[in-house]
Amino acid sequence: MRAGRVARPISLVAFAALMLSPGLWLGPSLDAAVFVLAGVRIRDGYMPYKDLWDHKPPGSYLLNALGQTVLPWLDSWIVSWLATLVFTGAAIVIFEGLLRRRLAPTSAFLWSLACLVLMASYPVTLGGGLTESFAILPLVAALWAVGGAESSLRVSASIGCLLSVACLLTLQALPVAVVLFVTAVSRGGGPAALLRRVGGAVGGGAVLPLATAAWLAAGGAMGNAVDQLVTYNAAYRNAAVEASDLVVVALLLLVCLAIPVAVTIVRMVRSPRAFDRIDWSCLAWVVAYVAYVGYQGRIYLHYVILVVPPAIWLAGSGMAWLMTRANAPDRRLRPATIGLLVAVVCGFAVSAVTVVGLYTALGRIGSDRTKMTNTAAWIESHTPAWARLFVWGHDPDLYLLSDRSPYDRYVYDFPLFTGGYAPADHLAALLADWTASPPQVIVESTAAAPLLRAPEAGVDVPSYPVLGSIRDFVRSHYRLAAAFDDYDVYVLTVGS
Repeated sequence: MRAGRVARPISLVAFAALMLSPGLWLGPSLDAAVFVLAGVRIRDGYMPYKDLWDHKPPGSYLLNALGQTVLPWLDSWIVSWLATLVFTGAAIVIFEGLLRRRLAPTSAFLWSLACLVLMASYPVTLGGGLTESFAILPLVAALWAVGGAESSLRVSASIGCLLSVACLLTLQALPVAVVLFVTAVSRGGGPAALLRRVGGAVGGGAVLPLATAAWLAAGGAMGNAVDQLVTYNAAYRNAAVEASDLVVVALLLLVCLAIPVAVTIVRMVRSPRAFDRIDWSCLAWVVAYVAYVGYQGRIYLHYVILVVPPAIWLAGSGMAWLMTRANAPDRRLRPATIGLLVAVVCGFAVSAVTVVGLYTALGRIGSDRTKMTNTAAWIESHTPAWARLFVWGHDPDLYLLSDRSPYDRYVYDFPLFTGGYAPADHLAALLADWTASPPQVIVESTAAAPLLRAPEAGVDVPSYPVLGSIRDFVRSHYRLAAAFDDYDVYVLTVGS
């Protein structure tokens, strides 16, 4: 028994490492590279938002900076990958303990493995470093606390602190935080007890956001933070392109849970008193999160991470009920129950095929990484260490691989070409900076609008008048020094 208690968490963490392992040789995704780079810049004395543009909350930047400070001898991306493993592994260990409250140990373990596949495989996590992979730990820990019997001021404050950590890591955690906050404070006991719990949760949740806001204000980055977190995100939502293909893929990934989750929901509606706080919290979590993602009008596969644990909880309960009914003495129920179980098995087959297909579709990433690595190696060996680099496109990992400082706070091109965010003004300001003090190296990679390359046939690209001036500036001040398929390296000419 004691050996099993040790072996279960170790094997779950080992499986999480296996799921995340492609990130070790494929490197960070665009978002993960930005977060790692933000940590590097913070350690160098720069401020996020003011000195590095991004529209995510600051939690992931600070987490990377902290990890790089604690483990300075490791590559910054490896530090982020390890942090992903720690957060994911801890979350799944806590969640497996929760499942054992409701399910047999073997069932709890198997559902935990399914949870890991759905929230830690490469197609979903892209190898780690994403905000959702970090935020899932405080959310699952808060769910554990919400389901506990104790309702003290300390517990309320702890839950509030956990929820604020999750929201500082990703805005996607907001609807879940609201659900768990309401559940945590709604325990009965009269108005005085309610006010005490609300005060504790709000007080505990306010500490870190206030400290972070004070740090941003002291560094002169508060105005930039508001612009990028509020103004840009509003423009980004309005400019979002419908991604129906990703909606379909996400549904195919989760189809294995559909029937058991539906069974649990039907049972909850028919017998609400038979279910506890965790059941209702998980149902509200799923509904609120799906509604929030729908409101944003866009979906990426890493959004799935935050909905998997509550869906697994509901599915585990539904599957246990189906198995019980399949073995019930009343034979009239068996045909329908067995039919549902067969459909569940088919759902798992569809989800498994989807995961394998996504791995196959992403197989070319390794060759893309080689091109980027070769480009970075050329920059590192042919330019001085003090040379400042500007990447035209969305490959911020080039800054990390080449060990060159970003010329500008724009380390990828989305803010320069998002409608509703004054892209022409941002491009004009960038050209003015280049004219006054040009970057030593410019790399053109895959971009929303090509710099000097011809646009792809049939692809509609932004065409602002200032782009002509920027192209003329590059043609007159730079020479093409190297080309690596998707990467063209331009070096400032002597005397420019």
